[in-house]
Amino acid sequence: AFLSMDGPRIIRFAESLVPSSWRGDFRRLLHGIDTGLAGVVRGQLTIMIVNGILTFIGLLILRIPFAFALSALATLLYVVPIFGTIISSIPIVLLALTAGGLSKGLLALAWILVIHALETYVFNPKIMGDASRIHPVLIVLALVIGERTSGIVGALLAVPVASVFVAVFRFLHRKVAELDVPWWPAEPTNRMLRRR
Repeated sequence: AFLSMDGPRIIRFAESLVPSSWRGDFRRLLHGIDTGLAGVVRGQLTIMIVNGILTFIGLLILRIPFAFALSALATLLYVVPIFGTIISSIPIVLLALTAGGLSKGLLALAWILVIHALETYVFNPKIMGDASRIHPVLIVLALVIGERTSGIVGALLAVPVASVFVAVFRFLHRKVAELDVPWWPAEPTNRMLRRR
């Protein structure tokens, strides 16, 4: 809450630490990072809502009691990659078992696995990639690296961190193009060789 309320003041303070000749570039870099992170939040909210709607449809079709409450819980828990799906699926499967036996419980579990597969292979790369302007392959790579290196925390922070890296890279790429600075030293000309 403190960071949200005092965000502009914190940014002004950080900007005051930057030399005045670099402040325009600093603002452009911050704008790029802010746009990318806002896209990540939009993408995550979209995925949560889509997953919640699909869960609700499946529970209605299977006639599992408390369909709306269970799908609302699933929607909120989808913010946590992998573990959110597992936690939200436990009450769904238990209620399906009590309402219709083993067959309905297995059908509910199968529906949850289908939604999870869609989230992993379609929604996360496509929706998140479009919202944050990151290529879907980079999204998948970031999620895999984050989950493998730091578990659930890494999976949560993977896409925002990737978004910041992409924003910094794009800024540096544009800056180099503006300055027309070559990425490697130019070959020595004949005049320079004659001086040697």
